[in-house]
Amino acid sequence: MRYLLLMVVCYAVWVPLYFLTGWIGTQRGAAFDPALQVDQLWPFVPEAVFVYLLAYIIVVALFFIRRSAAFLDYAYLNFIIMNLLAFFMFALLPAAGPSRSDLPGEVPAILAFMFELDVQWNAFPSLHVANPVLITLLSFRERGVDRVSIGLLAIAVAISVSTLLVRQHYLLDVIGGIALAVVVFVVLGRWRSPIPGKSGSG
Repeated sequence: MRYLLLMVVCYAVWVPLYFLTGWIGTQRGAAFDPALQVDQLWPFVPEAVFVYLLAYIIVVALFFIRRSAAFLDYAYLNFIIMNLLAFFMFALLPAAGPSRSDLPGEVPAILAFMFELDVQWNAFPSLHVANPVLITLLSFRERGVDRVSIGLLAIAVAISVSTLLVRQHYLLDVIGGIALAVVVFVVLGRWRSPIPGKSGSG
């Protein structure tokens, strides 16, 4: 119960911060353009939105992958630090996502609603990619190479690809999200000892 309450508190803080950093971006304008030539190759696949939305659900996996009492404390520390770093980068380096002015065909209502709520300047790095990647890394650290960790890796890859197919992010945003998750995971992993879940007979 304590961890569910903490998750609610985190989102209660993160959501206003997300929109605040987006507002800062509207005042500053783009700090850089993350678009690459390769981004013109991705097709628009509106059905991929259902994969994209998995990023909002996958966070509950934390409660199922733990094998040690210290895991959730450690996982939340990773997420809090990573998200705060992302918000700092959003404010420091505002970057707009892909244009949707030339989308072919009809946009499903759920995708149109998502576009309407979206914050224009919080594209780099992609938190939508960083969060499932961090969950996957934490799972491998906690459980090792098993079906759960491999399944989470497959979901993280699918979510990352979906961000390109629904025109939410550029490839550079995806790479930035992966890099952010890896850096936080590695730095905190070296700082914290012993590794959660690896002590005792576990």
